[in-house]
Amino acid sequence: MNKTLVLLLLFLYIHQIDILAQNKILFVTSNQDFYGNTKIAAANHFEEIIVPYDIFIKAGYTVEFISPKGGAIPVGYINTSDTLQKKYLYDNWFMDKLEHTLKPTEIFSENYSAIFYSGGGAAMYGVAEDTIIQKIARNIYNRNGVISTICHGTAGIAYLKDENKKSLYAGRKITGYPDEFENRNAEYYKTFPFAMDKAIKKNDGNFVYSNKGGDAFYIVDGRFVTGQDPSSASKVANEVIAILKTNFKAPNAVVKSDREQITEVLLDYIEGTANGQPERLRRAFYPNFNLYTVAKDTLWIRSGEQYISNIKAGEKSNRIGSIVSIDVEKDAAIAKAEIVVPNWRRFTDYFLLLKYEGFWKIVHKSYSWSELPNVEKI
Repeated sequence: MNKTLVLLLLFLYIHQIDILAQNKILFVTSNQDFYGNTKIAAANHFEEIIVPYDIFIKAGYTVEFISPKGGAIPVGYINTSDTLQKKYLYDNWFMDKLEHTLKPTEIFSENYSAIFYSGGGAAMYGVAEDTIIQKIARNIYNRNGVISTICHGTAGIAYLKDENKKSLYAGRKITGYPDEFENRNAEYYKTFPFAMDKAIKKNDGNFVYSNKGGDAFYIVDGRFVTGQDPSSASKVANEVIAILKTNFKAPNAVVKSDREQITEVLLDYIEGTANGQPERLRRAFYPNFNLYTVAKDTLWIRSGEQYISNIKAGEKSNRIGSIVSIDVEKDAAIAKAEIVVPNWRRFTDYFLLLKYEGFWKIVHKSYSWSELPNVEKI
């Protein structure tokens, strides 16, 4: 391969990564269920998650969630009388994201243009000291990305430093929930690993806040966007978007057709199953997705979650899959695929897909199969 071709391929690869990063934002949450070693429940602040999330996805961004341990996170501070909170609380697809947050080790920082630390008392634990999350944030920032926090989420950047062990936000104004507003005599507060404002100052940041509280106070200093409390959630999100639109301009970015997007979803199913990648399956399936077939003249139904639970991470199989056809009409599509398991069965899969909040998902699968001769025994 000549040098010119190598350089061209490298340019195209980097360009593709940049295009992907322009539309992806990473939310950082906490797994902490209780304040310290007490039995006082801690949680991630639901409003501080869903308000920015809603703004980001409506602006065309994809949002993914991580937590130090991955998996389900506790959520709280929920107001079921709030229309937006109610919408997301009963949105199975969205809640599935919070039930299956990614681990930091599963993240490629090059894929994101911004990182957002959500708040709630749980945010005081496990996030700030996670060196992998620190590295992800640093890499995003070094690629001209944005670091954003809200309320107690600001605790997550308490120890954030650059490659030379110097504060990444030295001299910059940073806000969050001030220690002055905490109930310092309460048992929950006594378990805090540090005082947020003091930790930010110790790391050479200039911690500022509004004495009023609840007045949507936020600060933009360079590519750091931080909010004091839940009232600033929408302003923080919109400021992040404003910076990203300036820093990541992609006039030549290719918008994938619906057919191309559906193909990617089907490949997430086919390859995710064959290669032992349960997270790809979760990406492909709507949370309430079911599988239907007839066995011995009886309708057999399995949930998507049951199907995913049988896929062991990293455990590959000899399944060979191919897409036979795709038929699209606006926000609905049907597709057919063939899966061959040598020496056992040939499966024919029929899918119903719907486009939901800008993304295609498999919402239904019906299938049949035929036995194959066992060549190994012939």
